[in-house]
Amino acid sequence: MISLFTRLLRVCAIIPLPASLLLLSLAPSPAKADGWNQFSVCITQLEKYQVSGNDAAIACSDALIPKELSQCVSMIGLATPIKGNDSLRACYQVRRPIDLGNCVADIYHQFPSLANVDPETNSNETALLTLLNSCRASLQPGFYSQCVIASARQVSDITPVKAMDTCLAAQDFPRDLFPAYTEE
Repeated sequence: MISLFTRLLRVCAIIPLPASLLLLSLAPSPAKADGWNQFSVCITQLEKYQVSGNDAAIACSDALIPKELSQCVSMIGLATPIKGNDSLRACYQVRRPIDLGNCVADIYHQFPSLANVDPETNSNETALLTLLNSCRASLQPGFYSQCVIASARQVSDITPVKAMDTCLAAQDFPRDLFPAYTEE
């Protein structure tokens, strides 16, 4: 009985060996290899948002983390009608592109009227570019978007664009609240 059991163990140990060698010998397909290349992913995603291939290649090759750059452009492109080149420029200029994408998407999600045509300028790009540039200029885009959303919702006579300006201009120690504070 013991010899039968040892023979069975030997056979079971030998069968998986050829199967595993066969799997190791198969080369990965080129499509799968490109899927893991973050530069390829970056260029492909940027081209989906009308960024030229040359501009996409330059931006992705120069980015610290290419997938984050393209994810930022994708987040903005999916959430807003902002052009791909404009969002690429903003995402490229920040240290945390994902935070920028979240900031723009969060504010636009709450105030889709930012895309409406302005009767004075006959353009909707002014408010959208203000949104993009103010999130880019903020040091903490997550807090900034919360400030804009709360200000525009809670204060009756403030527009989202005015809330963006107000929240961006806020200081750590405003003189009106802390008049005794002096910078040295």
